[in-house]
Amino acid sequence: MSTSDAVAVRLAQAGDAPAASAILNHYIAESVSNFRTEPYGPEEWAEQFAANADRFPYLVAEVGGAVAGLAYASAWRPKQAYAWTAESTVYVSPGHQGLGIGSLLYGELLKRLEQQGFRSVMAQVSQPNPGSEALHERFGFELVGSIRDAGFKHGAWIGVGIWQKTLAALADPPAPTAPVA
Repeated sequence: MSTSDAVAVRLAQAGDAPAASAILNHYIAESVSNFRTEPYGPEEWAEQFAANADRFPYLVAEVGGAVAGLAYASAWRPKQAYAWTAESTVYVSPGHQGLGIGSLLYGELLKRLEQQGFRSVMAQVSQPNPGSEALHERFGFELVGSIRDAGFKHGAWIGVGIWQKTLAALADPPAPTAPVA
């Protein structure tokens, strides 16, 4: 990336599905940071986006007009009492790693979740994963637990660290979260 290539973060659109699924598919095929073993089709990502984009932010970072990374939130658990806790995800394309794009996306995602009224954010990080662990620490997440040998991928058992970031103080009762703006 040259110094003339500006990074723009924006809300994702359905048309970003091919680029988003390509980025995710890299991590599915080449790493243990995503526990899926089958690739995403663009239509599957577009369906997931359409089903969740009104409640949870889906963001992309563009460099030179191309999607270079994505960050999004989803439900931590489907039960109603978890409505104020989201799960966060961030991925950067292999050709754009180490340029601060992940941090830019994550900062914007967390800001939006806080503005919507979410109380906390959870992240699941495969272990070991020093880069992702450092990113979460930098954004104020705390390791709150681990699941040993949670998944089997690429011929090995992989553990998962559970990270949590508090966004807001407890409220009793809490106000409903706002839709994505």
